[in-house]
Amino acid sequence: MQAKGLTDKSRLNKTELAILIGTAVVTMTFASTCSPLYPFNPWDDANCFFTLGRGITHGLVPYRDLYEQKGPLLYFIYAFAALISDKSFIGAWIAECVMASVFAVFSWKIAKLFTEPARYTIVLVPLITGLTYTSRLFNFGGNAEELCFPLLTVAFYFGLRAIVKGNGLPAKSDALICGIITAALFWIKYTFIGFMAGFCLYILITAIRQKAFSHLWSLIWRFFAGFLILSAPVLIYFIANGALKDLWEVYFYNNIFLYHELEGNAALSKIPVIRNIYIPLYSTIHLSIEFPKFGIMLLLSIVSLIFIKKEHRKKVIFLFVSTFVLTIGFVFTKTAFIYYYVYLVSGYFALLLIPCIRGLNFISKSFKQNPGFMKGLISGVLIVFYLAALLLNKNNYLLFQKKDFFAQYRYAEMINQVPDAKVLTYDVMDAGFYTAAGILPSNRYFCYLNIELTYPAILEEQNRLIEAGYFDFIVTSYFCECDWDNYVLIREEADTYINYSGEKALDGFRLYKRI
Repeated sequence: MQAKGLTDKSRLNKTELAILIGTAVVTMTFASTCSPLYPFNPWDDANCFFTLGRGITHGLVPYRDLYEQKGPLLYFIYAFAALISDKSFIGAWIAECVMASVFAVFSWKIAKLFTEPARYTIVLVPLITGLTYTSRLFNFGGNAEELCFPLLTVAFYFGLRAIVKGNGLPAKSDALICGIITAALFWIKYTFIGFMAGFCLYILITAIRQKAFSHLWSLIWRFFAGFLILSAPVLIYFIANGALKDLWEVYFYNNIFLYHELEGNAALSKIPVIRNIYIPLYSTIHLSIEFPKFGIMLLLSIVSLIFIKKEHRKKVIFLFVSTFVLTIGFVFTKTAFIYYYVYLVSGYFALLLIPCIRGLNFISKSFKQNPGFMKGLISGVLIVFYLAALLLNKNNYLLFQKKDFFAQYRYAEMINQVPDAKVLTYDVMDAGFYTAAGILPSNRYFCYLNIELTYPAILEEQNRLIEAGYFDFIVTSYFCECDWDNYVLIREEADTYINYSGEKALDGFRLYKRI
């Protein structure tokens, strides 16, 4: 069944692909501290993932041998990064470039579904990409949300293409890919599957309305086949290593039941059912205000829906609402949340291209006497804005610094004086001391995590090993004044860095050595 209106013009030629992929690589090279232009990624989140990835390449099993809380697929991605370079984040930068390319390519494909862009308007994609990846929500780079939101853009494209080309139901081959995408999201961080749940809800209601039950069944079994294609290797890995119980306990049970939730300030956050609406809505609005560039882009993406032609608009809005509501509904379930959670909805920013392209087409057609000059001027202005986004990136203060700029490498020189040194990062997350020193953790609970209050086993085990003098060195936060009988403070440093708010913040570390 073919819908009236625009046909599918979303296929890209080689020139478009080269521009889009090149844009993504340039953007990630300047935006992410994983890139070769930066000496190191100091973000503790990325370092925790990288330590797990490095551990996998040396035979250690996530959860069983090294305790961390994200999904196993994220660690496998970082294991791939470690195979490329065990002492730098270049492998992670390559993964970022791949995912940024996916975002750029499918954003442009979405734009071409609903517009007929002039060739020069493709320069809008670098600008949208640059603004997206220089958001302060991005922080230093390498986080799970950043690697996953391009997958949502792909699924969103499948749904939009189905609306434009046919009756609103995706192609059967798309269902298989969506199953794989869902599995990837599930095994990176299962709260990310809200978008796909909303997508499935949209498909189910659309199929029932059209009584397309045969087509629905073909989509369902292909979707689950795609989910199993990726899930089977993950489960086989843990079964083969006798760690299926650890996978269940750490990734599912502890994350679901042991995470401490703060008491909500608003009365609405305490009312059952109502809280499930209030918390996601409040969290999204609060973070959109705290990060205004992100908030403006999200708001304009929503407004962009009115620029969809009437014949497709209702279905597109239905698809957007069902996926957006469940995305934030799955991510924001508690009154305590971390700022970068909302970064996951950046996959919708492709919608910004639709009114922008139509506006540029109108402007260029208005100057009939010298259209080439106007197109060149517009392109130049957009490129300047794109470069400005890269130059104003909060991470630029770390560009081209030497490695010894970081305490991690200065401490590594002292740690490496002891052969096969055993190191613990205590009361602080893994900030890269294991990577800088070229070592791996020697105990399961190798750093601080946000679960100690409800899972005391971490601190109990660490304190027992410290009392026994198990570690050669202990790294703590500069703000943690510890007094151990068998360890002496040998170095302490305080420094400033640019935090996710774009402001200077005090940070530092203390290094203790066993007596």
